[in-house]
Amino acid sequence: MFRMWFALGLMGCGGAGEYRGTLVNGMDSSPLGSVRIVAKASPAPPDLTCQVRETTTTADGNFVLENLCRDQNYVMSIPEPTLQMSGNTVVAGVEAMEPTSHQAWRSPDGQGIYRLQGDSVVALPTFSDVAVDEAMDGTAVRYPDMKPTGKVLTISEGEHLVLAGKRTIQRMQFFPLVSHEGRVQLKGDTIRDHVFIGVAFDDSGKPTTTEATFDDSKVTEVLIRGEGMRFIAHDAVAPGRYAVLGDTDTRVTVLDFGSSQTAAK
Repeated sequence: MFRMWFALGLMGCGGAGEYRGTLVNGMDSSPLGSVRIVAKASPAPPDLTCQVRETTTTADGNFVLENLCRDQNYVMSIPEPTLQMSGNTVVAGVEAMEPTSHQAWRSPDGQGIYRLQGDSVVALPTFSDVAVDEAMDGTAVRYPDMKPTGKVLTISEGEHLVLAGKRTIQRMQFFPLVSHEGRVQLKGDTIRDHVFIGVAFDDSGKPTTTEATFDDSKVTEVLIRGEGMRFIAHDAVAPGRYAVLGDTDTRVTVLDFGSSQTAAK
């Protein structure tokens, strides 16, 4: 009776095939074991027996999706919130095939700024409000309302800053956070012993603007579910303290890259 029911089930889904693949870490190509993969039929078929298939990768990253319905496409996904597949995720069952390699990335399921530490992906908060003024020669000047005096968030060796989402990637800019120990006369205020976002002042108060310079070989961009992800390594910029914000942002995120820039006491 069971054999008869099983045979009818296969007939109902229009025959059965399988899909073989290998799942690797996009960052270093190491195999990803014990990862659950779900394949959902797309478009949804009228036959309920064809709708969903599941599997789990072996220690070497291999997986098999079995009993895929004939002439039916499936979209693969990983139901872990911080592990996303990139590239082509649409598959179909076939009678025989060589395993296809797929990449997965530790990344957020959303937009914003995150820190990647091993397998942990954590959203980063902003540091303070942004004050806007002008130097006496008309140069635009921005600075955090609050001066960082202790340790700030650090992208340390082996870690990455992740910009998630097209809008975040397009909007966010990186500037050195420049310290000035003396007095700076601005049009709206006099600032003493503070830090400025991408602006350095000489002893006479003359400003010079600067931006962060990236080593493009240490920056990786990936398309995941139609959204961009930018992975910035700890050494993609020179070690130092940086301000991350958009042109019109009223809050700023302050980060140390490479190692903490707070002086040891």
